[in-house]
Amino acid sequence: MTDTASGPRANWRRAPLVSTRVTGLGLLFVLPLRVLAQLAAEPCPGPGGCPATEAQLLLSDRLLLATAALLVVQWPVAYLLRPARVWAALAPMAALLSVVAAIFTINPGT
Repeated sequence: MTDTASGPRANWRRAPLVSTRVTGLGLLFVLPLRVLAQLAAEPCPGPGGCPATEAQLLLSDRLLLATAALLVVQWPVAYLLRPARVWAALAPMAALLSVVAAIFTINPGT
């Protein structure tokens, strides 16, 4: 199957496959880490709780959802847009690194 604008699509699977494998392995580390990060909000009893900690945990949850969405979207982008293959493959890994940064910058008890 050839595309007249971008040439043959023989290797279009390579970048998203590597990205999916690396991000999948990273998720095996990050998901338990996110569950343990919930313990940072435990010492905050009451209705107000710790708003900064809760906001950081919410940010990490949203970034995890973005990572999952980017994992799915990278496949059609890699197939349809040849110049965007590498960028589409790097996006889920960057989102996962952002989750790690959001988790490790939680200031417990604030």
